[in-house]
Amino acid sequence: MENRIESHIENIEEADSIIFSAEITNEEALIFQWLKEKQGKRLICPEAKAYQDFLKAYSSMSGLHMFKGDMETLAHSDLVISFGVWFQDQSTASVGEVRKAIEERKPRFVYMHPIEDAALQPSVSQFIKYEAGSEEGVAALLAVTLLEDKSIPEQIEEILEEFDIGYLSAESNVGEEELESMYGSVDRTATLSLITGSDLYTHPKAGQIAKLLALLERYAGVNVVCLPPAQNALGVALVCDLDEKIQGKSTVYQTCKEGTYVHADKGVYISDGRDPADIGALNHMAKIAGLEMQTLMDYSRRLPGTKGFQEIDEVKKGCLYPLALQERDIDIMLDEIEEMPLYDGALVYTYSIEEPASEKQRMPDRLYGSKQFATATKLQDGDMISFEVGGVKFSSVFKIDTHMKGVIALNPVVDIKLSAYLLSSYRFSRLAFEKINNQKIGNNDE
Repeated sequence: MENRIESHIENIEEADSIIFSAEITNEEALIFQWLKEKQGKRLICPEAKAYQDFLKAYSSMSGLHMFKGDMETLAHSDLVISFGVWFQDQSTASVGEVRKAIEERKPRFVYMHPIEDAALQPSVSQFIKYEAGSEEGVAALLAVTLLEDKSIPEQIEEILEEFDIGYLSAESNVGEEELESMYGSVDRTATLSLITGSDLYTHPKAGQIAKLLALLERYAGVNVVCLPPAQNALGVALVCDLDEKIQGKSTVYQTCKEGTYVHADKGVYISDGRDPADIGALNHMAKIAGLEMQTLMDYSRRLPGTKGFQEIDEVKKGCLYPLALQERDIDIMLDEIEEMPLYDGALVYTYSIEEPASEKQRMPDRLYGSKQFATATKLQDGDMISFEVGGVKFSSVFKIDTHMKGVIALNPVVDIKLSAYLLSSYRFSRLAFEKINNQKIGNNDE
């Protein structure tokens, strides 16, 4: 253990850029931020960077430094809308908690996504399928629908009135009557919650989507929860000033798991299964920045209060404290919605899974598609194919899933953390592939 820490420290001292996942603790993030400020290190965490940018845009419209919604209100909501969340993505730690709340509390649950989820179907009250890439248009339609009977500033009202609803509805394949049915299914005193996921954070127009959804929190009273894309993505996004690109010599850092993390409910917790007094690795690393730290209380005094963190006098089990919401200036600016991106033909959706325990679960090195997908691509069950997603090469066995529909295939990946592109880019992509015998088929004319 000590040799590993020494090796990490040596690599960090020599590096210009530090690459890490959003599984690191708040205290590790704090040390990295100090190194950035004092030594100019670049901090690279693609999954948290996309989320951080989304939250910044959201904040500019909501007037708070992060989303106001919470998991407890979600659990007691009359209507829960899921937008851009793929419930089989196991990198999003809080998805399981959301699913449990929906199954136990049984609210009216509206699932909005380009892919129907057969495993989720028993809990779904209404499935609204939209076209891949059209999330900006769907966000605009949601805003227009949910703000229609609300008192909003004249400037925002004028912006919403300029949206071409007919065009947005046609391009996204979401009918106005679907949204009216959703909103009309509950009375106006009902509690509404909206959960957002990684499909939105990595979208090319993520900033615009964030602002549109922030309007729902501020003016429609919707309980919006922006689910973190990894265990401590929210903590990392708040503590670190993340960079977009690697420069110079780089090193990959693996978390020591000592310290605290921020849950989707915005509570600060001790890292799972850890002794809070056991922070030797943290303290050793802090010395790189010239700091002498002894306890978690010492670190708590350094975590940014402007981001809602608080000092602690003692360490206890469970939630140490909830992050305090901080006010921010509002900038009421929305872009015109131009032509939305088209994702024609066969598509692939890439997401993260844990190592499966049995063949009954989704397996890595498999590409799962419907019979319709197989027909469109001229693939047969068991065909071995190769394809690329953002420069990352895959060799997979194609499997027909009779529970699936449409022409979007699923590409579950175990080692997604190895690719910055897969973590920071839009999850849907056009599929161009080769059979192992080099016969080119599919969307190879793109």
